Amino acid sequence: MTVSSSAGPQGRERAPGLEGDAPVATLLEREARIVGIKDFSTPSLEAVDRRRSQLWTVAFAGLASLAAAVGLLTSAGGHHLGFANRLGFRIGTVVLVVALAGYVMEKERHLRRLANLLVNERVLGAALSNRLKELAVLYEAGKALNSVLFIDEVLQLILSSAFELLEASSGCIMLLEGPDNLVVACQAGTSSEDGARLELRDGIASRVVRDREPLLIQGTVSEKGHLETESAVCVPLVHRGDVLGVLVLKGAADHIYSEHDLRAVSLFAEHAAIAVANARLYEAERALSVQLSHQVVHDPLTGAANRVLVVDRMAHALARVRRNECSMGVLFVDLDDFKLVNDELGHGVGDMVLTAIAQRLVACVRPSDTVGRFGGDEFIIVCEDLADDGGAMEVAHRVLKEFEVPFPTPFGDRMLSASIGVGVCGAENPMEADDLIRVADRAMYQAKIDGKARIVGALDPVVHRF
Repeated sequence: MTVSSSAGPQGRERAPGLEGDAPVATLLEREARIVGIKDFSTPSLEAVDRRRSQLWTVAFAGLASLAAAVGLLTSAGGHHLGFANRLGFRIGTVVLVVALAGYVMEKERHLRRLANLLVNERVLGAALSNRLKELAVLYEAGKALNSVLFIDEVLQLILSSAFELLEASSGCIMLLEGPDNLVVACQAGTSSEDGARLELRDGIASRVVRDREPLLIQGTVSEKGHLETESAVCVPLVHRGDVLGVLVLKGAADHIYSEHDLRAVSLFAEHAAIAVANARLYEAERALSVQLSHQVVHDPLTGAANRVLVVDRMAHALARVRRNECSMGVLFVDLDDFKLVNDELGHGVGDMVLTAIAQRLVACVRPSDTVGRFGGDEFIIVCEDLADDGGAMEVAHRVLKEFEVPFPTPFGDRMLSASIGVGVCGAENPMEADDLIRVADRAMYQAKIDGKARIVGALDPVVHRF
């Protein structure tokens, strides 16, 4: 197996066989005029071959005629012609033969030169066509990458575009996580089916990350009893001096990569690295936005909803109540004598207990319900879409039951209790969110007055003791 790094900056490419900076079209016209091809508007090797056939036909006919004439003049019947035996005639004959041979050789030299120019032009045209194809792929890939922001979609698009650019049979994108940990983030083809080649790929990728230089890998492998030549390219994804990962592509058995392919995929990798960096930045911004949005409507200590979110959820629930779809309830939960926890155990322990209480309240309600912290040691629970007024009381009983289990603290278990006021709103008694909270708050204070650790319902102020 051979591994080669990409070459440095390349000079201007020029088709071989050109003289100086003369245009190809001018050289072709000049050579065509020399060899006698008049109509050369469409250069072709076929026209050169026809002209070569004509030239050699004329040369052969001339030499054959000259040989026949010389043979006739030097025969027994031609001895009566005195000039045939003269020295001048013989020298002239030799000169004529030499001149004809020189003419044919000179025309053949120009024909060969013209054929080389045409071949070189075709090679250059094919190279330019490939370059145009590569540029078209890069342009389309660039447009597509700029329109996609999610990292998984970006990686899939990069790999599919790279496959189209290099006609790969398999490949993958490995992203760098940490200082030296490469993780396969996206792959396609059959490379994942061969564990040995995966190991080789990882070693090559690590070298590319370390050296920050693209590599061209070529080697011969035994496949089902016969040898096959394979090649692959591995290029780094570098953005603003930071290595993001590597792009690995393996060619088909009949498609051997060259230095030109390595340069093409290296150029593509520059655009791919920008797309990966932009996608990561977008996802980081989205995560930050989600975090900030969560912090705006949630209590930073307990993670419960704050007043803004509670009121918003109540507004939506009350709108459904007004459409005669259901009932809703609000539970105002106030911890009894929680100040003693802060005074005796410290505010740090008090915060731990408040967080544990919020978690227990969430466990008591349905996913559609909302648990919020109204401040200090006060919590509120919004129960939406209740079938009847008794649903809120059932939730209140579950909450009060949770307080029978002690709360662990660094200084031992601590028993706590809560007073709960319940307010219910149905289609027959619609009200605003602030009014319903106020009703539940008054019911909670009634529970405090009646002895704490109990539930009082605003519509049915019956004290429930445990």
